[in-house]
Amino acid sequence: MNPLSITDIRLTRKDWLNLIFAVIVSRIVIYALGLWGVNMFMTGHYAEQPLLQTVCRFDCVWFYRIIDNGYDLVPQWLGQKNAANWAFMPLQPFLGWIFSHLTSFENPINNYRFGLAFASNLAFLFSIPMVLMVLKQLKISAATRSTMVWILCFSPYTVYSSAGYTEPLFIALVAGVFLFSYRQQWFWVAILGMLAAVTRNLGVFLVFPVLIIALQHYGIQSFLRFKTPALKVLAAIWVIPIGFFSFMTYLYFHVGDALAFGHIQIAWGRQLTNPFHWLMFGFETGGPKLYLTIMALLSFALNIYLVVRKYYAEALFMFICLILPLSSSLNAMPRYAFGLYPTFLGLALLVERYPNIKTPMLCIFSAASTFIAIGFFGHHFFTV
Repeated sequence: MNPLSITDIRLTRKDWLNLIFAVIVSRIVIYALGLWGVNMFMTGHYAEQPLLQTVCRFDCVWFYRIIDNGYDLVPQWLGQKNAANWAFMPLQPFLGWIFSHLTSFENPINNYRFGLAFASNLAFLFSIPMVLMVLKQLKISAATRSTMVWILCFSPYTVYSSAGYTEPLFIALVAGVFLFSYRQQWFWVAILGMLAAVTRNLGVFLVFPVLIIALQHYGIQSFLRFKTPALKVLAAIWVIPIGFFSFMTYLYFHVGDALAFGHIQIAWGRQLTNPFHWLMFGFETGGPKLYLTIMALLSFALNIYLVVRKYYAEALFMFICLILPLSSSLNAMPRYAFGLYPTFLGLALLVERYPNIKTPMLCIFSAASTFIAIGFFGHHFFTV
């Protein structure tokens, strides 16, 4: 299989019907069962909150604070008043602000909550055809592509694609970067890569897989001799970090620290250290931490599988996006894994090679997605 060949990536009518049906069914199931679970099993304050407040939790709250008041001048949040919203990149709040104009609730915060949820659902809708086109580019079979639509829609952490988070947007943009890299369309690589880097800061590391794919296309001699195709690649690589560096510049003039987005992570107990420390911590602590550890290890196993299948660019990006968060905490590791295009590529390759696993995988994923949706809407931190 040659991932660098050009092929017809247009989706068929059957593809679109399957996609639309899966999206509608999954959104109904996630919202209906998630909110029903909160009503049935949760008690106290979080069981009695209004709908939009129930949906817009955790990171979504930080996003609407950015929409409402911009980026903080000083830390002022959480119990110790040592947290600020500098850790959150600007594209998702910007989209939430745009779509907040679709509603006119008396409380403007509800407009922002709606806008953020609408933005994440819309991004999710775009992410699926983008991933499908990538799989078609890589000559993954139609049967596997059809299965992957449902795996995407019912992935264990799909609730985040309904709750104002950046995961679906990041998947769509990163998948687009890889797709256009395969097809040597470097202008779109630059644009989508730049947007990915202001969606999540790890998007800036797309420069490395883009370079790897370009080297596979043109060879190192093309770069050493500064031939035209290589110059286009280098231009794209320079463009990808522009938005991210612009955000750093803004933070420097706004709060006096260009790296404030990283330094403020200490408010959530995150400091870079040996990732093996956190794995051992998970095994020793047990409970939810053990679950997070197991999920992290399974993610790295899938990462290794990409290497075995010779998808080096995808594997490198996945490794970076896993090892950096793990170096500071176990928290959110499953969500980070299921918010990556390479994760779903790895799952597609497994389904393609071992088709008998698709039914058990879909059953497990569907059950997990419902359980996690109930936990998320019920404000349980293990889902974060």
